[in-house]
Amino acid sequence: MDSTRIQPVGGDHAIEVMAIGVEWVMPPLDDGQIASLQAVYEASDALKGFLPTLTPMQAFVLQGINQPLVVDPNGNQQLAPANVMPPQFIGRNGGFDLQRLDATGKATWIASIRPEFISVNCTAYDRWKNVKPQALEILRPFLDVAMANGAKVNAIGLQYQDAFRLLDGASPAATGQLFRMDGKYIPKHLFEQPSFWHCHQGWFSTAPDGRRVLNNVATDITDVNGAHFARIGGQHRMFATSVDGLTPMPITAGEIDQILQCLHNENIDVINAILSDGALRAIGCTGETHE
Repeated sequence: MDSTRIQPVGGDHAIEVMAIGVEWVMPPLDDGQIASLQAVYEASDALKGFLPTLTPMQAFVLQGINQPLVVDPNGNQQLAPANVMPPQFIGRNGGFDLQRLDATGKATWIASIRPEFISVNCTAYDRWKNVKPQALEILRPFLDVAMANGAKVNAIGLQYQDAFRLLDGASPAATGQLFRMDGKYIPKHLFEQPSFWHCHQGWFSTAPDGRRVLNNVATDITDVNGAHFARIGGQHRMFATSVDGLTPMPITAGEIDQILQCLHNENIDVINAILSDGALRAIGCTGETHE
């Protein structure tokens, strides 16, 4: 790959953002459970030191929308009489965000605690071997308390966005250098396109322990304020069920590390199959590892 024409956005890697998410089985966490998670943060010097900015979120639930219908003798339908209370927006605890800012004021780490999920986003990506331990240090205290208070994991997700600058613009020559032309993920006709294109796809795979994994991959050639980029967005989610969806396979807090590594390996397989050998060398990916 010609580095004067195509450059990874991270210099020695191409990752713009990495995100890890833990989704809860419905119903979502209630106000008391969310409050217990904020108490975890308030009691942790390590969390407050790394993520010093807390922003509370307010949520609103529309109640009273199930107003019954009344059918008159002629078969006409109308809403129930006026003594039925009209719909109302009821405030509830929507969770909170925790942020770490760099010297320019940009958020480099964000932890989002919501009734439906907990996520950690990193835009200051270094390498997986460095970023994963930090993400787990953020997640574990919240997961331990939430699960001790009855929360159950529905799925765990890992998301990456890799990006390359196309300094000479989008063209078949650029995409032919960047992507693996004989690969299985990009249709051959896209290599003939003179300008922008996108290819979005998804499939299920089986984790080593038999759980279901959903893989979504979006490959795009885009224009951003006059600059051309190639982006690969990979989202991999492992569910607390067998691959056929018929057998529950509950996820414990002790499995989070192992599951994230499995999802990371799924991402490695996709990246290795999409990018050319030259592009893989440029981001330090040997074909077996994507540090």
